[in-house]
Amino acid sequence: MFYDDIFAEKKDMKNIMIAACLVFQVLAVFAQQNDHIRYQLPDGKVVTYDKLDSVLKAWGSKQFRMKHEDDQPNLVLISPMTKTVVEQLDGDQAELNKLLNQPAPDFSLTDLAGKKWTLSALKGKTVVLNFWFVACSGCVAEMPHLNDLVKSYQGQDVVFLGLALDDAKDIKGFLAQHKFTYHLIPKAGAISKPYHVNLYPSSFVIDSKGIIRFAQLGGDQIQQHIKNTIKGFTQANPTKS
Repeated sequence: MFYDDIFAEKKDMKNIMIAACLVFQVLAVFAQQNDHIRYQLPDGKVVTYDKLDSVLKAWGSKQFRMKHEDDQPNLVLISPMTKTVVEQLDGDQAELNKLLNQPAPDFSLTDLAGKKWTLSALKGKTVVLNFWFVACSGCVAEMPHLNDLVKSYQGQDVVFLGLALDDAKDIKGFLAQHKFTYHLIPKAGAISKPYHVNLYPSSFVIDSKGIIRFAQLGGDQIQQHIKNTIKGFTQANPTKS
């Protein structure tokens, strides 16, 4: 079971409302490009994207939670955001925070181009991870910022890996309409558990010693947060990060 968290790290209602509007606009573009996606309401009714606006008006808000079942990739479960849900999201962020300053779980995976990536072999480099999947509108929303990050660190010892739930075919279809410049690794769902990832997107920064220095649910100011993290530990130890 996977959640597309569009409100993690929001500290007040004003920010939540702004984020809700922005993500709703992204969802509109996403849905138009993925018209096979269907949306299931809490009462079990399934609707297409063109019916969503009336549903959200009936709820009295454009704040909503998206939930994805791994065995039904084309079905998105949506429900109104509540105080309880926001508190649950805070709990999920707390789970990620338990990994901070701990050795990153190792993995060995192959990307779309056939290149094998083993985390333990990347010692000496900074590694940025993004957990995502193609039917995640919040993932799509943050991709331009992640692409800018890749560009910012060109020529430096920083590796960007996108760990996707989807298979190679679905990712390639996604890339026909969306740009994502991380090294993309298909069928990486098994890695989610050791990283405590239950919600998507989730991002991590691992320093050159293999220690997790940053973990975040959602894409709120993700580009700046990752930059600040890398800057912080490289300034603390300029010869080694």
